[in-house]
Amino acid sequence: MDKIQQQVIKKLYNAAIEGDVQSLLNLLQEDPHILNRRNVKNSGCFIPSPLHVAAEIGHLEFTREILSRKPELAEEVYQIRRWSPLHVASGKGHLEIVKALISVNPDMCLARDVDGLNPAHVAATKGQVHVVDEILKVVPQAARERTNAGVTVLHLCVKHRQIDALKYLISVVDDAELLNLRDFDGNTILHLAVATKQPEMVKFLVKNKKMEKNAINTNGLTAMDIHIRSKSGINHSEIWVALKKAKALKAKTALKPRDKHRTWLESQRNALMVVASLIATMAFQVVINPPGGAWQDNMDGHIAGNSIMADVDKDHYDRLLIYNTVGLISSLSVILLLISGLPCARLFVGILMITLWIAISATTLSYLVSVRYLTGNREFPWPLSVNHRAVVIAILVSICFWIVLLVVLLLANALRFIVKALRGLAQKLFRRCFSFFRQRPYV
Repeated sequence: MDKIQQQVIKKLYNAAIEGDVQSLLNLLQEDPHILNRRNVKNSGCFIPSPLHVAAEIGHLEFTREILSRKPELAEEVYQIRRWSPLHVASGKGHLEIVKALISVNPDMCLARDVDGLNPAHVAATKGQVHVVDEILKVVPQAARERTNAGVTVLHLCVKHRQIDALKYLISVVDDAELLNLRDFDGNTILHLAVATKQPEMVKFLVKNKKMEKNAINTNGLTAMDIHIRSKSGINHSEIWVALKKAKALKAKTALKPRDKHRTWLESQRNALMVVASLIATMAFQVVINPPGGAWQDNMDGHIAGNSIMADVDKDHYDRLLIYNTVGLISSLSVILLLISGLPCARLFVGILMITLWIAISATTLSYLVSVRYLTGNREFPWPLSVNHRAVVIAILVSICFWIVLLVVLLLANALRFIVKALRGLAQKLFRRCFSFFRQRPYV
């Protein structure tokens, strides 16, 4: 390149530095292709384009003029860090220039530099919240991109102590997955905020219900572990109080198995709800459609709609109503308990199991009463005719099996309760005896 061309390009860059649109127009009249020749080697390095220069300094009209004549310059990157003009403008917070660049090519919102940072990342690290807002309006996906180091835009906000940008991003994105994403070391933004001793950031994060307070990183540490291991400082007590209020735990405590009663209840909740609903449905159907049906007319002293069983065999009908009502109320109680819950898991499970036993037992008795009525065998002992012998044997065996099963379950639970009670009593006696002999003076 001769000296004349070098001087023209130098004038172009001086115009970009000054934001002199008229000088740009004059240069374009002298050389219409000057914007195509501005990338020249200077001491072994590529110099930035005039669009980069104007975007960094904040010359809006100059930027618009270049974009109107050569919009593809918005896609070019500065060779050292591979920053596009949008990266530069985002970092400097020039909102109007950012809008102009995005309007030409919105895809540049996802352009990555040498470290994998897109313009939203750059703006967040510089605290340019208004720029982040503009970028996310056009390309929301920019907030979910990770850098080459595996960190998110939220990690960058914490690392660069930009709490305003962090608050804005969390309020706008409102995504638990993004909030709890981890870097390559398994650290969430809460880990990072605690490690860098930022009490205000920690307080804000632990108040968020979607934040995992006890997440464990690849080193097996929670945020509480990191705080305990770090040296005490000015912000030590503030972070400690914030973590304690949020019930943050050490990894050793967080990894302990949860209460077995609560775990069992959560795993069986859906199955119990289905069983209770089926029992309630069957009990309701027995009342609506009793064994033997209902009268269809008002002849011979009966009333249409009344149960035939109630008129033919009042005793059996009364027993059926008692068993069926007990089963219905018990099953509905189980449903109510599952919906509402109780604070004590052990007590809750005990009440739930007893209520469900009552519901199942009442349903079984309702079935037996219905069978006795429908088969005509209403007296006990039932006649063992050839036609009924197999049915009677099956029913008797089923009843015996059911009774034995209930007795075994009741005895097993009673025995477990007695053993626990005796064990607790023995421990109390041992502690009292030990304390007595420990305090007794030697003679």
